[in-house]
Amino acid sequence: MSRFGLRVVYRRNDLSHGRLGLAVSRKYGNAVARNRLKRCLRAAFRQHPLRRVGVDILIMPQAPASELAQVAFQRAQALLDHLQRQRLQP
Repeated sequence: MSRFGLRVVYRRNDLSHGRLGLAVSRKYGNAVARNRLKRCLRAAFRQHPLRRVGVDILIMPQAPASELAQVAFQRAQALLDHLQRQRLQP
């Protein structure tokens, strides 16, 4: 599913907690931009209730760094909220 400039792939796991995977290619930007995005995505996941659900989530940016740089945290939160409402209830 793609929303908010981020693509997400998820699958339930047999654990009692969620796991986050991030795939940010060099096409996204330089190392500073990639690391900043990954920090924002990890922070959004840590604060979201989905981390207490047994699900593996892989997030890949689809929008360029210039578009996601300032709003990555809010977009990640919105994406996780949408995912929770659609299919994954804690």
